[in-house]
Amino acid sequence: RLLFFAALGTLFMMGAFWGAHWLFQRFLEVEFLAQLLTRRVLDITLLFFTGLLLFSNLISGFSTLYLSQDLQLLVSTPIPLSRLYLARLGHTWMQASWMMLVFALPILAGCGPSLGAKWWFYPLLPLVVLPLTVLCSSFGTWGTMLIARWLPAQRMRDLMVLLALLGFLVLYVAFRFAEPERFLEPDGFQDLVSLIGGLEQSNRVWMPTTWVLDGLFALVSGDFAAAILPVSTTYLGAGASCWVGTILARRLFLRSFSLAQEGRREDMGVAGALLKSKNPENTRYPASVVSALVYRDNRVFLRTTSQWTQLLLVAALVVVYLFNFKHFKTLQDTNIISELGILILNLALCGMVVTTLAARFLYPSVSLEGRAFWAIQVAPMSNRSLLEAKVRWGFIPLLSVNLILTLGSNWITGLPTWMFLVSTVFAIMSTWGIVGMGIGMGAMDPKFHLDNPTQISGTIGGVLFMLLALALLVVLLLLVGWPMSALRNYIASGYIPRPIRLGQMFTLLIAAMGLAAFVHAFAIRAGANGLDRREP
Repeated sequence: RLLFFAALGTLFMMGAFWGAHWLFQRFLEVEFLAQLLTRRVLDITLLFFTGLLLFSNLISGFSTLYLSQDLQLLVSTPIPLSRLYLARLGHTWMQASWMMLVFALPILAGCGPSLGAKWWFYPLLPLVVLPLTVLCSSFGTWGTMLIARWLPAQRMRDLMVLLALLGFLVLYVAFRFAEPERFLEPDGFQDLVSLIGGLEQSNRVWMPTTWVLDGLFALVSGDFAAAILPVSTTYLGAGASCWVGTILARRLFLRSFSLAQEGRREDMGVAGALLKSKNPENTRYPASVVSALVYRDNRVFLRTTSQWTQLLLVAALVVVYLFNFKHFKTLQDTNIISELGILILNLALCGMVVTTLAARFLYPSVSLEGRAFWAIQVAPMSNRSLLEAKVRWGFIPLLSVNLILTLGSNWITGLPTWMFLVSTVFAIMSTWGIVGMGIGMGAMDPKFHLDNPTQISGTIGGVLFMLLALALLVVLLLLVGWPMSALRNYIASGYIPRPIRLGQMFTLLIAAMGLAAFVHAFAIRAGANGLDRREP
């Protein structure tokens, strides 16, 4: 797994480098503005990633400085607060600063070939950017300690996560609606040059990003003497920020850490008020064990900020997907892809989206029971009831997303009515199989020691689930593709080719439905048997 993700990250960095190199090479066509345009693009890049890194360190600081489980032991030991702060600062830096090194460094290095940089520019570039990441980590932890001094750390972290997610969604949707691919056209490139050239650039000599840019361009030109001042200023600023952080830690950390240990008040809500009512006739209980588990999962999901905020990402995904699907309308109008090809492509893409959501929400659902799973094992209920509750909890939301994506895309491309009916049947069928497979395979190999859904989805079992789910999707499309082609010919001309008979069409459709139902039932049964074999 490590090798796979390392290779994936390397390919991404190479793609970012060549993309930036292509853009800076195009800037050379504008002779007198080439270096100015390159500097402004790099300035915007550094400002964007610096702001992102500051906010990321601010959020990570709540976890490393106040909410980590080992802090209660560390605070009670005779460790100087300044040393404890520096250790946690290093931990925060390692958690958040990788994004600057992975995403920003390839873009910064992309200016080297177009500006004629020597070979030693590339190994020196990370050393120029490194103190900027330390500054961002220091400033982020400063903000964490100042905020936690007056407000509980747990609630502020949840609020910061929500604000960061909302900000990302706004930027992502705005960026996609801007259609940046139009700048790749010859006329669009002139608009891009005008846009970048029209950006105001003030003389921000006090900004660390300006120091990094000055050092970077001095290294590109080979002027080491000119690079000494901005680079040394950045390193001195990073050291000074760490020293100021130790002073703030000695003055603020203990009081803010004590405030962070305050428990969260439980809001019982309507259900709690009913349960606490003196009139027993007003008390409502779930009708079955499965209903009780679904009710519990809903409460846990809405109570976990890192979980329910992902619904905002799903909403943005739906909006951007439907917005992008209008480009397939052009392919259909030019007869590059037929109506049936658009339908099959739409069903495949929607199935991939549902598979991704199932890997994020459903596959880790059993593992997220954690070490308290023993309570379910000793309760008077079967493990199959637990899995059936997970299915009931996740099927309707995933089916809703699938139907919105599928039917919305069909409407945008103007497909006929019968394709809407076929899409609805296929969405129900594929979602049922994927949901059962995700929950069942998650129960076959639970990771009760992990509490991060992303880590659980990234295990070998999670990757295997996605591969098998995609394989199921391909098989279902192959089974229904032939009947859909015959149905299209029959509706268009009233004629069905001789090799295809009506009975064969229904046989393939029933086989597809039976396959999805069998996969669902088999995965749930195998998952329940796997849980039954676990010792309490």
